[in-house]
Amino acid sequence: MAKNVGKLASRYARALLRAVDTELGTNGSPTPAQDVARVLNEFAEVWSSGRELSGSMLNPMFEKRERLAALLKIAENAGLPDIARRFLRVVFERDRIAALPEIAKAFGEQADASAGVLQVDILVAKEVDQEEARSIESSLGQHIPGTLEFRWSVEPSLIGGMIVNYDGKVLDGSLNGRIERIERSLLSGA
Repeated sequence: MAKNVGKLASRYARALLRAVDTELGTNGSPTPAQDVARVLNEFAEVWSSGRELSGSMLNPMFEKRERLAALLKIAENAGLPDIARRFLRVVFERDRIAALPEIAKAFGEQADASAGVLQVDILVAKEVDQEEARSIESSLGQHIPGTLEFRWSVEPSLIGGMIVNYDGKVLDGSLNGRIERIERSLLSGA
């Protein structure tokens, strides 16, 4: 099921990217698509965290047109641009609104890729200081082509090291990853 949601999200995100590029253009830094992606992702975060909002919009007890009107009013009050509100209408009318967080994430990634920005997620076992973070980002920048945007997160279960994820690639330099590779090597008899 998750694979299907990913494909669905990617298709909707591509359609929105084409619409934004056509209607608002592609010039600027950030690009109009990146601006729309930012506000759409903020809205999707509220959607994901607010059970009242998403639950109400998905509840068939209320009339569909009333739910849509409420969703669009909330989106307007949240500052979503007209093109994003029209997009929400289409997603809602096609009963895909439950996939909004995945669609928003896919759209953000596609908007960044279109602007030549590559998201690099760095998962570390513990917080790193700014100097060390800059050093790691600089080192990665020498090996990964493009304009890089780094997102850091902490996962204590890694024990040590880090995992770098970008453009569908995973570089596992975590202690857990090293232990697993040693274990596989020992079990295979190599």
